[in-house]
Amino acid sequence: MEKYQIIGIDHGNASIKTHTGFECKSGFTVLNDEPIIQRGLLQYQSKYYSIGAERFPVKMDKTTGEDFFIITLAAIAESLRIILGDNSTAGKDIILSVGLPIVNYGRMKERFRSYFIRDNIRYKYEGKEYVINIKDCLVFPQSYSALLVRFSEYKDVPLVNVCNIGGGTTDCFKMEAGIINLSSCFSLPIGAIHLFNSIAQKALAYGYRLTENQTQQIIIGEQPVFDDEAIGEIVRESTQRFVDKILSQIGEHGLELKLNPTVFVGGGSILLKRFIEESKIGYTEIIEDPFANAKGFEMLARQKLLKR
Repeated sequence: MEKYQIIGIDHGNASIKTHTGFECKSGFTVLNDEPIIQRGLLQYQSKYYSIGAERFPVKMDKTTGEDFFIITLAAIAESLRIILGDNSTAGKDIILSVGLPIVNYGRMKERFRSYFIRDNIRYKYEGKEYVINIKDCLVFPQSYSALLVRFSEYKDVPLVNVCNIGGGTTDCFKMEAGIINLSSCFSLPIGAIHLFNSIAQKALAYGYRLTENQTQQIIIGEQPVFDDEAIGEIVRESTQRFVDKILSQIGEHGLELKLNPTVFVGGGSILLKRFIEESKIGYTEIIEDPFANAKGFEMLARQKLLKR
């Protein structure tokens, strides 16, 4: 196992995260020429990409096209720089550890795995040359992986609801005494990105051009704009209705939120923390580590490789 660098990556619709703590928007801008600024700049197959400059529309199948592979190259470079320091540009054999929503896991696992496995990948990132081989890609279920950081506290609980509010979807299941109840898994086609888009449209109707970052700041209780009273009310009311809708649909799909503990994971859950807690649906815990899924993937990969 020592000859490989294991890198856990969470390929979210809203952002890409690694187990080493790197995060950027899930998207890029293609540039015709090399810019002056190298930060976030990736050069691959004669094209320049400004990584994280914008976010792609929600994409359910991330293996269509090269978009998520290109972002992954940047995530690998960022991780190698943290793990290896100045030696990060040398040729490396990589094992990726990634995840899929549980409802898509069985159907898309092999496709997602094979999408990343390639040899002799040459590119530049922030002016440094990289030559890597992705020798394998291990795929694990999202949400369950994030729960590993607190698994010891819940493994013996008779029934726990687990809900992952992401950028594009909300994925849920029941865990009974540490084991996933596969028949309980479901995915709602709504996530934080849908909330951002809805708020942007409502704000525009009032003559405000609100950025996604400003929206997030208002949701968590900060004041990033001068006219906070009007725009703040739009954001807060929209967010509360959004949370109410998600919780209602989760209940309609069979999760009892008032009687059983519910663990929320994912970036959307962290963002909506105070609205979820104010809903008073019963005992809830929100795992506030945005890198929990990526860390869980890396942990699971090490465990699996040790058994080989």
